[in-house]
Formats: sequence, structure tokens, C-alpha cells
Amino acid sequence: MIHQVIIMGTSEYFSIIIRLTIAMIMGTVIGYERASKKSTAGLRTFSIVCVASAFTMIINEYLIGQYGSGDSARLAAQVISGVGFLGMGSIIMTARNRVRGLTTAATLWATAILGLSAGAGMVVSSFIAFTIMMFIIIVMSPISKRLEKYNRVITIYMEIDKHIGLQQIINFFSEKNYEVLQLEKHMASPEGDLMIQLELDLHGKYLHSDIIHQLGQWETIHYIEEVRKL
Repeated sequence: MIHQVIIMGTSEYFSIIIRLTIAMIMGTVIGYERASKKSTAGLRTFSIVCVASAFTMIINEYLIGQYGSGDSARLAAQVISGVGFLGMGSIIMTARNRVRGLTTAATLWATAILGLSAGAGMVVSSFIAFTIMMFIIIVMSPISKRLEKYNRVITIYMEIDKHIGLQQIINFFSEKNYEVLQLEKHMASPEGDLMIQLELDLHGKYLHSDIIHQLGQWETIHYIEEVRKL
């Protein structure tokens, strides 16, 4: 027997259409927002994940009603773990150690759960969770970016002169009272520069772009950027 989401005595097929349509709308809206940010997963990916998750719950519900036994959470659990692996594919590390796709991966995973709830007939709950998710994605985005700009801790990637660049930088940080929390040295770049990534405690709130710009003026630093987890 299908879940009691059937409205006003409508048929089971109409109930299924409603659930899948709701899942498609939520997935499309979230996917559109991610696509506008040029993320690794876009509108179609999010729509498919959300609809497929909803349909998985419908199938699970049908099997239990048809055969009278089964685990109502088994297929849902498989979807959640499976989408977790799919989300990992959207996380990339650029050639200069910049991490991208974390927000997309988390959103993709959350969209699958929205689909599961829609497929289970939790229409109102799905829209409540969907509204909160969109608030986090859209409204809180500029707040998050501002916090990152003035965060006390900053991660920097640099390609520097391998002979004198590093010591000069360490001395500069010491003069500014910046504490080096972590320092990683990587293989030399094709140009022969030393590639390093370091994490600094600024011991105060400073505009990160000002620090990057100041260091970028040095002749011994051939490339520099802040590493951000997007």
C-alpha cells in the first residue's frame, strides 16, 4: 500500500507524479544556483540525483507493500552512501593546490536527502528543509566570504626562489608577529621554483587580499594565492 501522501483520494500514480515533480523542482532550483557559480555539478546533475532519490523511496515503499516485509531504510541508506561517493568526484584540487567543490559536494549529498524525503511523502518537511538549504546557500554565502576575508588564520600557496625566498618570507612573518602553524614544501615547479603551502595565524583580523598583494610585490615570490575551500 502506498504511503498516505495521496491527496484528496487521488490515485497512486498521481501521488507518484506529485512526489517526483516536487523532487525535480527542488533539484532544479538548487542545481541552477550551483551552475550559476560554475560548479563541477550543475542543473541536470542535481535534478537527476533528487528525482532518482525520490523514486528510490517510492520503489522501497512499493516493495514493502507488495511483499509485506523488508527494511524501509535500506535503499535510502544506499542512496546516501552512494551520493557521498558521487560528491567526492566534484571535489577537485587545482594545479596550484586550490581546493574546489566542497560546497557542491555537500549540497549534492543534501539534495539526495531532500529527494528521499519527497519520495517518502514528507512534502511539507521537504519544502521546509529546501527553504532552509536555499537560505544557507544564497543568503549566507556573502557572510561566509566576508568571514574568510578577515579570518585570523590564512592558508597561502607560493612559488618562490628556491635559494633565498623562503628565509626572507619567514623573517617577514616574524617581524609582523605572524605565527607559522604549518609549512609544507612541494616538488619544484617546471620553472625551478620552490612550491610551498603554509598556514598562518595572523594574531588579529587583517584583510587577506592586502597580505597577498603585499607579498606579491616581492621579486623572490613568483606566484602567490590564498588557498580557499570553495
